Formats: sequence, C-alpha cells, structure tokens
Amino acid sequence: MTTLPDWLVERVALDEVAAANRERVERADAGELAQRVAALHAENAAELTAYPAEPAVAQIEARAAAARKQRLARKRRMIGFIGVMSVAATVLIVLAIGRTTAPTLPDDEEVIRVKGSARLLAFRLIDDHVEKLGQDALVRAGDLVQLRYNGGGQRYGVIASVDGAGVVTLHHPMREDAPPEATALAPKTTALPNAYALDDAPRFERFFFITSDEPIDVAQSLAAVRALGDDGAAGTLELPSNVRQWSLRLRKPNHKGTP
Repeated sequence: MTTLPDWLVERVALDEVAAANRERVERADAGELAQRVAALHAENAAELTAYPAEPAVAQIEARAAAARKQRLARKRRMIGFIGVMSVAATVLIVLAIGRTTAPTLPDDEEVIRVKGSARLLAFRLIDDHVEKLGQDALVRAGDLVQLRYNGGGQRYGVIASVDGAGVVTLHHPMREDAPPEATALAPKTTALPNAYALDDAPRFERFFFITSDEPIDVAQSLAAVRALGDDGAAGTLELPSNVRQWSLRLRKPNHKGTP
C-alpha cells in the first residue's frame, strides 16, 4: 500500500485529484486514507471555530467607515476637472495593481499552528459587509479580499494566485525578483499588508501557499503556478520535494452571471 503525502490527501478531501495522481490514490490504503481525510475535515472545522470572523469584522468595518468619510469629504471639496481627474486616477490604480491597504488584525488572532498545517484565511469586504471565505466560496469582480497566513511551523513561504483567465499574481513576497530569503514568514498568524481586488476573470481565483523550512525560489514557484495552464482550478504544482503546497479556491460567476 502507498502512503500519500499531506498535500495529496488535501486534494482527495477537496475532490481535486488530478488525473495524473488518481492511480496513486487508488493504490493507497482506503481505511487509512478515509481516516486522514476525516481528520483533515475535523481540523478545518476546528480552525473555523478558532478563527472567528467577529474580531476582524469590527476593525475592518471601522476602517471602511473611516475610508467612506474621507472619500465623502474629498468629494465635497472636488469640483469640475479636479474631481474627474481624481476619479480617473483611482480607477487606474485599481486596474493596474488590484491592491489596497489591508486593515490591522487583532492580537488575539496571532495563534501558532501545529507544524505541517499551513493555511490561508480569507476575508471579503463589500460595502459594510465582511465575511470569512471558505473553500469554493462564491466571489465576484470587485470584491476586496484580505489574506492572512499561518506557516504551521514552516519558516518560508510564497503566496500567489491564478485566476480563470490564467493570470498569475504574486502576493508574498511583493516582487518576483525577490531573493529566496525574502520569503521568510512570521511565526504567527499574519495579515498580508495589502488586500486584493478581484477582477472580472471568470470561473475562479485560486490562492496557493507554498511553504518550506528553507528559503524558496520565488521565480520557480511562480513558474510552477503558470505551468498549470488550463488546469489552474484543480491542478497540483510541480515543486521540489522539500516544498509543501496548500490552496484556497474561490469560485466566480461566468460571463453570463451564473456560478
């Protein structure tokens, strides 16, 4: 019998086993695999309980309210050409980089996870509504997504995403040419400094968390994400054996507005 690695058990739990790995799964001990999948589901349920959205909601909503007041004050001061140019500049910034400053997280979210169970947590802010996003949550263009990570004891990590149009975005570190040492992770649950505005790419947005005990090659990691091609929604990254991977997939409507 074959003992499956953690990342492949996670794919089984999500029903995302790529065709190339199905035979490997079939050779595994069915009883052991069922136990590991059940344990993973239990761990995920415990995680949702351990990371309640309410503490973050209060701070996110406070930031949103303050931002709305600032925007309103600016609009009252803007007239004619100045107002038009300011709005145009805002649109260009959003389209160009899709990022905005993320709110500060409360200290009680800084929980150290058991080694080997790295995870991403995602929150969505739409107007006054904030919610935690689980696996395969439905999102739409314009949604603002804030990510938090916990390396589960792993010291280094790369966070990147791919959307239904095949566009790959790097979230940590901030630059593709960053040295491997720049992939260092905080030892506790940490929010990325920028939130991410979803564009109108169809079908999905999938975030990958690639971790290791050693510095990670950023360019190599992004190349692995790009290599998924049409299999971006469910494929497994081809990475060195000393690197772990975990993903959070968010579903998006197609161009006709249906999931």
